Amino acid sequence: MIQQSIVMEISTYPQKFSDDITVEISADTEDHCIIVVANHLGYILRMMGVNVGLGRTEIHIHNVHALESGTYQLSVKNKNSNVLYSSMLTKS
Repeated sequence: MIQQSIVMEISTYPQKFSDDITVEISADTEDHCIIVVANHLGYILRMMGVNVGLGRTEIHIHNVHALESGTYQLSVKNKNSNVLYSSMLTKS
């Protein structure tokens, strides 16, 4: 079996958020990813599966205004739960 390598470029903004977070994924093929938002203790507060299309896909994580002020880790994982991207974000 030949393993195909999928190329993805991932970014998140804004780094200091209040109401929503945007995850931008550019991929060379369609795929499925899992986005996880965890607090500083590692507790998962949000988890969502997303379908990524060929090219650029923007995913908006809404209603994060209810999170307490502090630092959060946002991770993007593939369908095998391997971390593709990780970023630290701050809730103001």
